[in-house]
Parts: sequence; structure tokens; C-alpha cells
Amino acid sequence: MDEKKIALLIDVENTSKNYLDTIIAEIKKYGDVTIKRMYGDFSSGRLSDWQKKGMEYAIVPIHQPIYTSGKNAADIMLVIDAMDILYSGNVDGFCIVSSDSDFTRLVTKLREAGKFVIGMGKTQASRFFVQTCNEYKFLDRIEDDSNDSTEDDAESSITPLKDIKQQINVLLQEAENKNEKAYLGSLKSQLQRSFPDFDERNYGYSKFTKFIEEKTKFHINQDGSSAYISREERKEDADNIAKVNKYILEQLAAGTDLAKIGKGLSQKYKHFSYKDLGYSKLSKYVDSIQEK
Repeated sequence: MDEKKIALLIDVENTSKNYLDTIIAEIKKYGDVTIKRMYGDFSSGRLSDWQKKGMEYAIVPIHQPIYTSGKNAADIMLVIDAMDILYSGNVDGFCIVSSDSDFTRLVTKLREAGKFVIGMGKTQASRFFVQTCNEYKFLDRIEDDSNDSTEDDAESSITPLKDIKQQINVLLQEAENKNEKAYLGSLKSQLQRSFPDFDERNYGYSKFTKFIEEKTKFHINQDGSSAYISREERKEDADNIAKVNKYILEQLAAGTDLAKIGKGLSQKYKHFSYKDLGYSKLSKYVDSIQEK
């Protein structure tokens, strides 16, 4: 990604100061942070630690008193500032640090104006807000290395692993259709476009290659200095496919129709998917094994 001028705007009423080091480290990967502001009612003693921590990174505190109980005036000030910065034309992108879905419309407007928007917050952030950003970083997932599973977390907005694996399969199929290779660098970029929250750290991995090796059924190969994925079969995979093929051929010989064969496969071989082998329909897969 090209070097960008980034405006960092933090909703401190909605974010823990303990994440600030992580926020700064993440945003610096995208470019030069030319504007750094944090918003809240700093007359409140509970935000005194935020002020001290923010000084370490020269973040400007924007004090906004809470005039009415239950209303967060700091949110409104953040939105006003974001629009002023947008119209100044001095930045290429924004980082909005909050888990609050109230900022969804702001992000939409910034993106409509052609700005790159990174969101950061907790895994309980609104799914719609997450999907509105170009990219969204779950701070509690990045910070807590012990959190290596999202499958059973009903309140998490992290994209389920099964959706990631399915999309990898789609992207690999598209590359195969063009007689091209699915290179890792391009693959990760495409995943982030499909799922703004995608980050291998959400699933307990610090490297994308290790995530691919251990969390998907695909294999990594080298093409000079570049790596790409393929469907190369391990022995156990080949053995399972051989059993599936034998079952299908036996059912066809017995006169079983395709619908019943499909139902039988889902019951007998739950981990088998003809789509993972590059076929869009069961009938196409059946035709392929009959031709062998």
C-alpha cells in the first residue's frame, strides 16, 4: 500500500487506553499519522489516564463536556472534525477508533469522498460498522494472543472461519480458471476487500502463511521468491476422496438418484465438499469421476 497521510480520531469514551500502543503501531503500517486527536469529557476523572497516555504520542485532546445524561457530545465533535479534515484535503485516509455503530454514516461519507478508512475497536463492534470500513482491526483480538477461536463467540463481529475458507476456495478457483496462480500477497489483499475485518491474528496466528497451513485445507508452494496456494492432496485427503468416489459409483450402480446421493454424502462424509475440489455442482463432480 502506498504511503498515506492519515488522520487518527479516537473516541476515548468508547476505547480503553490500554490499546493505545497497539493503535499507534497498527496505524503506522499504513502511512504517516499527520493528525492525532482524541475526543471525550476530560473533566471526568475517569479519563485522566487517557490524557497522560495520549501525551506520549502527542495526541491532541478535544474536550467536549457531556451536557445531557445519556448523550455523548464527543461523538458529534469527532464527526464535525472529520468532515472539516475531509474538506481541507490534507489527508488521504482516516482511522476511526471506536466500536460505536453511530459512526457508520460518517465512514460511508468519507469513503464516498474517496478516502481510505480504517476502523479499530472491539470484537463486539457493530457488524454493519465493520463492513462499512475499508479495513477494521479488532484491538482485543490483536492485544490478547490467548484468544485463538471465534467459532463459538456469538457476540463477536469477526468473520467466521468457514466464510474465510469458502472465499479462499472461490479466489483459487478464479485463478485456476484463468490459468494463473493464487499468490499469497494478492490473496490476502482480496480477502481484506471481501472482509474488512480479516486479519490472521483474529484466529490466533501472527503470520498469514501459518494461518493458511493450519486453518485451511490448501497448501503453500514456492514460485521463485513468491508463494502461492494450491489444492495438492495429502495422502489422507486422497484416501478420503477415493472412499467418496467409491461410494458414489456404488450408489449409481444401484440406481440411486443424484439427490439421494448428495444427502448420503452429507451424512456419511460430512467433511467432503465437491466445491472445495473446484466443482460448482454435484452432477459435474459425478461426471468427472465417471469419466476416469
